[in-house]
Amino acid sequence: MSKPALRFLALGFLISAIVLAGYRSFIYESQPTTKDSVATKATKPSEEELLYKEKYEKLLAETEVAELTKENEASSSDVKPEEKPEEKPEEKPAEKPVEKPVEKPVEKPVEKPVVEPVKPAVTKATIVVNDGDPGSVAVEQVKNQGIIKDSTEFENFLEQNDYISFIRPGSYELTSEMTYEQIATTLMGR
Repeated sequence: MSKPALRFLALGFLISAIVLAGYRSFIYESQPTTKDSVATKATKPSEEELLYKEKYEKLLAETEVAELTKENEASSSDVKPEEKPEEKPEEKPAEKPVEKPVEKPVEKPVEKPVVEPVKPAVTKATIVVNDGDPGSVAVEQVKNQGIIKDSTEFENFLEQNDYISFIRPGSYELTSEMTYEQIATTLMGR
């Protein structure tokens, strides 16, 4: 901004402050701000409201009692009374049975299904670079549209190859299958 414009802006602020101060002191009637001015009036609930409140509390109590009885019934059905283990007469250790050799079944080789690698979906986007936008704006648009995964890596690529200053204004069609070199070439309008 130029100096005359700033002076007029400051003068405008000064004049509006003076006008507001004059309004506040001469025209505006302030309201008293005492604790008595704001009186809170407690109203007594009507009979109908009391009746509804009583019915609500009764219904609430009934539902809570019903839920508790359901929980008690469910928990009592899960708990079994303790049974005393029966005492068994002592047994003599039995003789070991003769173990027969167990034949193992012949295992057939299991065929593994062939799994084809899943290709990621191709993202297509239109990037618009406006006149005067820095290269970093174009890089962020490319990142936000899902064409590239890492904007700093792509920006470093552009700077290392001196492409960043050659990005031209325009509208460009890009896909996620493109390499950094292809994206840069497209953004340079070549």
